[in-house]
Amino acid sequence: MISYDDAVKLIISIARPSQSVQKPLEEALGYVLARDLFAVLDQPPFHRSPLDGFAFRAADTAEANSDSPAELNVMGYIPAGTVFGAPLKQGEAVRIFTGGMLPLGADAVVAQEKAFYHNNSLFLERRYVAGENVAHSGEDVLCDSLLLTAGSLLGPAELGLIASQGITSLSVYPKPRVAILTFGSELLEISESLSPGKIYNSNRYLLQALVTRAGAVADYRGKISDEPDELVEAIALASQEAEFVLTTGGVSVGDHDLTPAAVASIGAEILFHRVAIKPGTPALMAKLGSKMIFSLSGNPAASLVTFLQFVLPALRLARGIDWRQQVVKSVITKSFPRKKEQTRFLSAKTIFSEGRFISEPQNLQKSGVISSFRGVNSLIIVPPGQGEIAAGSMVDVQLFPQIFDN
Repeated sequence: MISYDDAVKLIISIARPSQSVQKPLEEALGYVLARDLFAVLDQPPFHRSPLDGFAFRAADTAEANSDSPAELNVMGYIPAGTVFGAPLKQGEAVRIFTGGMLPLGADAVVAQEKAFYHNNSLFLERRYVAGENVAHSGEDVLCDSLLLTAGSLLGPAELGLIASQGITSLSVYPKPRVAILTFGSELLEISESLSPGKIYNSNRYLLQALVTRAGAVADYRGKISDEPDELVEAIALASQEAEFVLTTGGVSVGDHDLTPAAVASIGAEILFHRVAIKPGTPALMAKLGSKMIFSLSGNPAASLVTFLQFVLPALRLARGIDWRQQVVKSVITKSFPRKKEQTRFLSAKTIFSEGRFISEPQNLQKSGVISSFRGVNSLIIVPPGQGEIAAGSMVDVQLFPQIFDN
């Protein structure tokens, strides 16, 4: 049996992103940038008005006050997207709208609701300074500056930033394809009628959702009965067509746990089988060339935990982003009495309140109890050999904002 830390070290030593591909900007959401991206122009590309108002020369208001306002002659107007034909001279102003390009000579803007305008004259009752109410060229992004670093996850804000540069395609890492196989003659699809001794194939939907939330492509390949030849054929075919193979069931040490032998029979190198964690002790990882195979317990809670601990870091590395989980110090609200020589993970709901994290573990912590993950967003880490954890103690907690909605 391998330790939890050693299992993670093995995974991060192997998982790597595939060769980068080009994606059009409109298809790049959720992908990871493969190369540093530099700005090709200033943003904004010109001095512009951030509001509806009047543009003028700040120097013309040097002596302005409420008793003796500056009077400026309004020469025209500038809607967004147009260019005023002549530079402003002393004593002149121009009507301007949000996003409009400041004319030459203008260096300040007054909001229309703060100005008095009458018969083509603008009256300003105070002194303005150069740059007031002006969005300057390059104040958001300077040309040739580093826009985004390699490894940046492309979300809505990133795509908007890239689009502001007129960049139409990007070098990104492809999303890994994950072939999902569920093993067990007791499994029925939810469209089938439940009969004695059978259970519904809930792991299919659990794993599909986890893979999708991890930013990979879920490829469900079907449920496979406990027949050795069928297991071998299914794993071999899946490993040819996907970068990752993910199986559940048949991975423990019973007479009908045939997955380890099936994985070995296709020529894969088993790097670990059984990890000192709970839930999810039977977890297996193997390598077949550049492909990775993960076989998880058929118990749904155990399958979920081992996905988060082992599969998720591998998928993050394959996408080109940091593999590390988000860990915080948190106060546990209930005691946990057991002492084991395994790393234990407790499903919990964690909140941030009054300057600290607070984690409430679920009441029932069993490998087959998926309801213990209803409404949670985190896992409390109980180190191996840890004695009783008293309520109010400080514990390490993994947060999974990219996975859970809570």
